[in-house]
Amino acid sequence: MALAEDILKNLRGYSRAMYSTWFFHRPSHLLFDAGEGIAAQLGNFVFGVEKVFLSHGHYDHVGGLPGLVLARNAAMGERTKPLVVHHPAGDAMVQLEREYVAVLARNLDYALTWTPLQPGEDVPLSTAGESWTVRPFATRHGRSSLTLGYNLVEKRKRLKPALEGKPEAEIARLAREKGREAVSETYDHILMAYSGDSLALEPDTVRGAEVLLHESTFLDEKERKAKIHPTLPEVLATARDAGVKGLGLFHVSSRYTHADLEERVSRAVEKHGLAIPVVLFHLHRRIRIR
Repeated sequence: MALAEDILKNLRGYSRAMYSTWFFHRPSHLLFDAGEGIAAQLGNFVFGVEKVFLSHGHYDHVGGLPGLVLARNAAMGERTKPLVVHHPAGDAMVQLEREYVAVLARNLDYALTWTPLQPGEDVPLSTAGESWTVRPFATRHGRSSLTLGYNLVEKRKRLKPALEGKPEAEIARLAREKGREAVSETYDHILMAYSGDSLALEPDTVRGAEVLLHESTFLDEKERKAKIHPTLPEVLATARDAGVKGLGLFHVSSRYTHADLEERVSRAVEKHGLAIPVVLFHLHRRIRIR
């Protein structure tokens, strides 16, 4: 199975614009956003969440935090596992949610930590040693405060470009004489990119990602009144130009019916010539477009 397919397979989520959005990636134990209803949907999988990454403080992205925090303190599972909530620095609405959770959950059996983030402040994940990190980047959501998207990044090694095409014997000799550092270099590879609520991301921000999770509120420009959410053609253009290997669409407006969504998204994907796996996350459904 291709890596992009595997990542999409291991994603569990829910999304409906204005109401609730969240995505849980089980292998990395991370949660992107925490919309309403997440605790009921995850059940005992709440104990699998180690780190939460909030894109911003709008209710449909943080409204499920109180339920998540309380469920981990009461459900049948390991109640002492710590939980860290990462969020955009200076977000007043996240601060209000933090204060509300503190009132509801006065006596937790585990450590709950809130960590503000700025773009570029890497967060290491213990699930993969030192090879996986989450890297926040700034997004455009028409707000005065900082909003964030996140890249799940894996550190990899490859042959130095200057040695490509050289005989294997020569490369092996160089490695023996000067060490592996003389023939290889470390680079960052994006396993998964999450846009949060944002206008279409710049391709360079998510270039080469295995999977891009991008909100797609409107299917057509004429249906958008305020420029704070992207259109489907804009998102597909980002995915194409960035060379991502898989695409997950979410945060679709409730104005569209299930049947209308599948037909129109399929046509748009074909028009943009995307020959990659495309999944539409609509409510609790995973609609495979291609």
